[in-house]
Amino acid sequence: MTIFAAIDVGSNAMRMAVGRFDSRGELKILATSRAAVRLGRDVFRQGKISSTVMEQGVAAFVEFETMLHEFKVTRYRAVATSALRDAANSRDFIQRVQRATGISIEVISGDEEARLVYQAVSTIVPLGRGTSILLDIGGGSCEISFIDRGHVLFAESVNMGTVRLLETVRGTSKDQQLIERLIRQYARRVRTRLKALRHHGRISRLIGTGGNIDTLGDLRKDILGQASTRTLRRSELKQLQQAISSMTVQQRIDRLGLRPDRADVIVPAMTLVRGVMEEVGVSSLVIPRTGLRDGVLHDLHAKSEESLSRSTLKRQAGQLKAACIDLGRRYQFDETHALHAARLALQIFDQTRRSHRLGAEQRSLLEAATLLHDIGYFINSTDHQKHSAYLVRASALVGLSPEQRRLVALIVRYHRGPLPSDKDDNFAELSAKQKQAVRVLAGIIRLVEDLDREHSQRIKKVHLRLSGKRLLLRLPPSKSLLVERWGLGHHKSALEEALSLQIEVR
Repeated sequence: MTIFAAIDVGSNAMRMAVGRFDSRGELKILATSRAAVRLGRDVFRQGKISSTVMEQGVAAFVEFETMLHEFKVTRYRAVATSALRDAANSRDFIQRVQRATGISIEVISGDEEARLVYQAVSTIVPLGRGTSILLDIGGGSCEISFIDRGHVLFAESVNMGTVRLLETVRGTSKDQQLIERLIRQYARRVRTRLKALRHHGRISRLIGTGGNIDTLGDLRKDILGQASTRTLRRSELKQLQQAISSMTVQQRIDRLGLRPDRADVIVPAMTLVRGVMEEVGVSSLVIPRTGLRDGVLHDLHAKSEESLSRSTLKRQAGQLKAACIDLGRRYQFDETHALHAARLALQIFDQTRRSHRLGAEQRSLLEAATLLHDIGYFINSTDHQKHSAYLVRASALVGLSPEQRRLVALIVRYHRGPLPSDKDDNFAELSAKQKQAVRVLAGIIRLVEDLDREHSQRIKKVHLRLSGKRLLLRLPPSKSLLVERWGLGHHKSALEEALSLQIEVR
């Protein structure tokens, strides 16, 4: 059985978890480790990691490497978040860790961080009904995701972490008042963002993750005498705030048993949670007691051979499709045409597998690109493909890695106009395999655009048959398809060139 490991290089601490999955796909944690290395203190104060903290971080990774060998870990992923995203000397730290331990650290975006946290939460909290807000509070940033019927429609990362807040206001005469003002501004921003999504209905629940929120669950039990640590009412949070804010950091350590690196950040964390609860309009917080490390483990398992089932692929594709549709609606796209075009594109993809030899990942990228190929009309109809590509690159699409989003943007860019060329630096930087995928997938969308040229959905299905070096495309016998036949005759060359085939329309 495969043993997995996840390493989380956070702004407040570094954590590792080792786990395995049983036959039902349930995670069992075998071991955990935590190193109190606060990268954020240096980075958020002076913009880089000091030599002392860098040495502490490398030492922590030496211990992590020992655990990898001890548990015979076969697959691992080490991810770094806000502090290393911002540190001017993050490359130096990553290289030192690589030389000392052989462990590769991946600096992930806020979008990817939110996706991984969602992966963990979705295994514990039933998200299939209603709408939920997922709030992940870290040391350097805060990730908030909007989830509708199990699908993440958008995720946003904001530099509003607890360590960052402390370092931002440190030395001012009214630290707590300034923190509260900054948090209130962020909470109002969250409410404004949600106004655009009112058509999804009332928020069913607010879910909180991160070490500080887990600690609030523990304090609910220890201070307020409540049995559960997995929920927190707004009234209870107010009680905790009043009790803890009046204590010094040392008193929180002595009386509450908090770690030193938790005792100072717990107050801004409470303020942040309360501000979001008030602005979103919920009376309680769900605490699933999971987070980024568990999300990395679930993601590794989902992508492993032992878990890569049809149901898993279908679920991942459904997540991406929901995010694309939500983005399209924000830019007032022709949803009926986009959905119909995507269906036709996937039909063409499936019927030409023998020729293009692309896999499930490229199929998902094609569906995403087809759904979004016309959103650029929101900016301007002239060269709308360029505007569509820009909007894709600039948008957070949960379900796509930054590299995949770049590919989708290029596919969208070349669904009309000039063919892909190395004159475009973005295209020239791709590998040969990626270039071929862009050519094929963009060529398919060009074909689909002619099959639904007037956005009338007259052609419901595509029938293709490979005969030697010819690809026969059969249309329904109808005189009303003159425009479609004309368009196909003029624009089929892109896919012909990509597949090295002659497309014959009958």
